[in-house]
Amino acid sequence: MEKQIKSDVIVFHDETSFAGNDNLKGHVLLFIPLKVVVKESMTLFPISNFEIEPYIELFNKLEQKRKELGTEHKVHFSDISGKKWYMKDNLDKYWIEKGIEALKCKKSKDALFCKLGIIFYENPKTNNVAQYHGESKAEKKFEFEETILRMLLKGVVHYLYDNEHKVKILKIITDGKPKHRKIDKNRVLNRLLDEVKNHVTFSTDAEFIHLDSDHKKYTELSKEYINANFLQLADLFLGCVIRCCLKNSMPKKIYPKIGKEITNKKSVIAYPVKEMLDKRKRGRNFKYSSHFKSFTITRAYIDENSSWEFENLMTKEIQIDKDYNQLEIFN
Repeated sequence: MEKQIKSDVIVFHDETSFAGNDNLKGHVLLFIPLKVVVKESMTLFPISNFEIEPYIELFNKLEQKRKELGTEHKVHFSDISGKKWYMKDNLDKYWIEKGIEALKCKKSKDALFCKLGIIFYENPKTNNVAQYHGESKAEKKFEFEETILRMLLKGVVHYLYDNEHKVKILKIITDGKPKHRKIDKNRVLNRLLDEVKNHVTFSTDAEFIHLDSDHKKYTELSKEYINANFLQLADLFLGCVIRCCLKNSMPKKIYPKIGKEITNKKSVIAYPVKEMLDKRKRGRNFKYSSHFKSFTITRAYIDENSSWEFENLMTKEIQIDKDYNQLEIFN
């Protein structure tokens, strides 16, 4: 059976200045399709087409759980704290579980074809940003950040998509107000137009939209309300990945009850992410996983020769066949 997939996606972006014990910074991109068209065909049978709307389906699951548990808190990984398990912790745990399910792309009748890309890097040194043209040090550093973001975006669309699964970027929604200035569409998106492969396209009105991720600031069920919730999910993914890859802690699989004392809530909530990342240990057999080509997590750094180097945080202690080494997406 041959399958052709086309995803029209909205990308949700968040970042952190404190990633793990090495004082790294990080960017996360969560790709959520507004629409997915799937065409299936076999030699002796006609083509079968169907469409799904992951954006609406995933939001409905997250929002339904909010209403069911009666908690309207802003989901934010760094805010998870305390020694007792509360109803809001159940929501955080449910959200990340549904997020992991939404990343499935194969062997799942309920696949939503979402994608996740994360990159970690050190704060740029003065000599690393000298090449940028900004008039101030702050501008040079911001251009450096835009370069990192462009690298991640290009890497994700080149590795996690291909000629059998094409992607169209509709817009990128980033968390919060601009710190120095708005992210420059020309530096990040327009410069990619001549660099990406044929299976990647951008909407003619694709742009960066800065949006506060507190859903309570918007009319319920408005586009801003929905997008704010998805920004919270992106933040939750980033926090869980940091917990699994950069912290000296071991996420645990337990099912706590309301009011029960918990040693480390963050490790409990991050466990579904650890389960997904552990699939990478299958080596070449990972290509048969429902999460194959659904996520990539990388650390980038500049070496002594001022060249970019990349380290796959999921395979540091695992020998992986080169064809399935996600480091290749950035080289």
